[in-house]
Amino acid sequence: MTDIAMTDTTIFEIAVCTIADEPEAEKARKAAMETVRHYPGFISWQALTANDRPEQIADIVEWANREAADAAAERVRTDPAFAPYMAAIASILLMRHFHTSHSL
Repeated sequence: MTDIAMTDTTIFEIAVCTIADEPEAEKARKAAMETVRHYPGFISWQALTANDRPEQIADIVEWANREAADAAAERVRTDPAFAPYMAAIASILLMRHFHTSHSL
């Protein structure tokens, strides 16, 4: 994690997905997390799993700005380190970039 703190300009990439093979997906997810932490503008990644549906996961990735988020989205498509994680995802329910409107 970098020293950049959450601000009103950071971008949150939120993805909600289903996976078929939980152990394989978690292994691939951890490898993807290790890779993305070196991308320019990366701040943090929270990997979530639904309490009552372990096949449903959510990733919240924070980026320094929209440009970093967009560049990372492009890079993920061709980065071989992400291929196993992308293959482990059965379906994507939501994939969007968000900015902070209000915080408490």
